[in-house]
Amino acid sequence: MILQSAESVELRRELADVVSTSAEKTSPRSEVVARADDAASGAWDRALWGRLVDEVGVLGLDVPEEDGGAGASVAELAVICEILGGRTDAVPVLGGLAAVEVAKSAGAADRERLLPPLMAGELRGCVSADVAVEVSGTPDAPVLTGVLERVIDAEAADVLLVCAADGDSGVHGWFEVRTADTAVAPRRTLDLVRSVATVTLDATPARRLDVSHPDAVRDRVRGLTRLLIAAEQLGVAERALADAVSYARMREQFGRVIGSFQAVKHLLADVATDTDLARSLVEHAVWAAVEDPDCLPEASAMAVLAASRAAVASTAENVQTHGGIGFSWEHPAHLLFRKARSNDVLVAERVDLVEEILAANGVAA
Repeated sequence: MILQSAESVELRRELADVVSTSAEKTSPRSEVVARADDAASGAWDRALWGRLVDEVGVLGLDVPEEDGGAGASVAELAVICEILGGRTDAVPVLGGLAAVEVAKSAGAADRERLLPPLMAGELRGCVSADVAVEVSGTPDAPVLTGVLERVIDAEAADVLLVCAADGDSGVHGWFEVRTADTAVAPRRTLDLVRSVATVTLDATPARRLDVSHPDAVRDRVRGLTRLLIAAEQLGVAERALADAVSYARMREQFGRVIGSFQAVKHLLADVATDTDLARSLVEHAVWAAVEDPDCLPEASAMAVLAASRAAVASTAENVQTHGGIGFSWEHPAHLLFRKARSNDVLVAERVDLVEEILAANGVAA
C-alpha cells in the first residue's frame, strides 16, 4: 500500500481495506479469468464500477471539497490503482480520473457542468493529451480533425477531453468531444482487461474548455497517468510475487517444497528487491504530485520505469514458479504477465523515458 505521510497512514490503510473488500465481494478474484474473457470481447465490470463510484467515490477523491469532492490527494488514487492493478479488474478508472483532472483545472462554469456527472459516473470520460489533432471552424463552433492513438478507456467513455493545436496559431487548448461523434476503433493489446482504442476525428464538433494554462494541464495529466500506471505496475508486481511465494511454499518436488530450493529462493529474492525499489520511486512520485508538481514529469517517468521492470520480472517468475499450470489460460498468472507487459509500453517507450529523465538533469542522451 502506498503511504505518503505518517499522519495519513491509518486513513489510507482503511481506504485500501474498503476497496479490497468491496472489490472481492463484487468480483471475486477466483472468477478473474472468466471476467477477463468477457473484457477481451469489449465488456467491462459494471458491478465493480458501480461500487467504486457510488460507495468509495473514487472519481471524486482528488477533487477539492468546494467542488463537491472528498478533498483527498493523488496518494489515495495511487492506493486504489495499486489494488486494481493487482486484481486485474476491468474498470475504466484510469480514463475517468484523467478526465476529472482536466475538468477540475477548467474555469468555474466548465467545472460546475462537468465535475458532478464525472464524479458520479453518470458521464464517463477519457483523455488524450498528445496534441495530435488540429482545430478549425470558428471560436464559437470549433471542429477537430486528426487521429488519436492509444486512448485509454475510450470504448466505455461518453466524452473525450482532448488537447489540440489551433491550425493557424499553433496555440494549444482543451476541447470536449462526444465519443458518439467520433470513430472509436478498439486495439488488440496483450492486456485483456485494459481498453485501448484509436479515435478518429473528422471535422468533429467540439466545445472549447476554459483552461487558462493548457500546457501545464497537459503535463499534469501526462504525469498523473504515468504515476497511476506505475501504481498499477506496483500492484501487479506485489500480487505476482505473493502468488509465487505462496505456491512455492505449497508445491512439493522430490519430497521437498520448491521454495526450499536455492534457485527458487534467489529468483524470488531478486524480484522482492526490484519491487521494494519500485515502491520507493512510486512513493516519491506521489510526493512530487502532492508537494512539488514541477518534479512530477521526471518523478513519474522514473516511477513507471522502475515499477514496470519489477512487474515484468515478477510476473515472469510467477509463471515459471507455477510450472505447467502457470502457462495455461485457466490460471490468472498470465493475466498479470499480460498487464505488466502491456503497461510497460502503454505511455511511452523505455528509451524515451530514459532520455526525458536525462534531459531533466542536464545530461545529453
